[in-house]
Amino acid sequence: MTQVTVRLCKQGDKVWRDFKAELGKRYEKAVMLDISESEAFSKIEKQEFNNRIVVSKKVIVEKRAVAGIDDSDILKTSVNNGLKKISKKRKEARAKYAPGIAEAASQCDTLTDIAKRIGKSTTFVKRVASEFEIKLPSRNNGHEEIASR
Repeated sequence: MTQVTVRLCKQGDKVWRDFKAELGKRYEKAVMLDISESEAFSKIEKQEFNNRIVVSKKVIVEKRAVAGIDDSDILKTSVNNGLKKISKKRKEARAKYAPGIAEAASQCDTLTDIAKRIGKSTTFVKRVASEFEIKLPSRNNGHEEIASR
């Protein structure tokens, strides 16, 4: 487990300052600490608290440990790998539609005509056009489109 330093802990009328404890469980705004090895608490206090206390994340000195950024989070790498696979699939899908959009752009007058012909949304058509540098018509439903878009 990770050892963290607590600046201040109050329980009733007792106050403990600057003590070390093992990080147990993380909650949204608090953490559970294992105080069985901590020297700040007496044997009776440890039994009273059942070797565990819950303190606010704000009183912990090591912010990285309580934020969950330590290297023990294996879940993060699997989530990142999953997101990379999804983005790769989406890029492949956009590449599949690029030739059809390029052909439709040369034949159609408006962006909505291209989108209808391809069967996708206008935002998808714009994204593919910007990614593969396809020149789209300057008209959108009869209105001039702003050149910066």
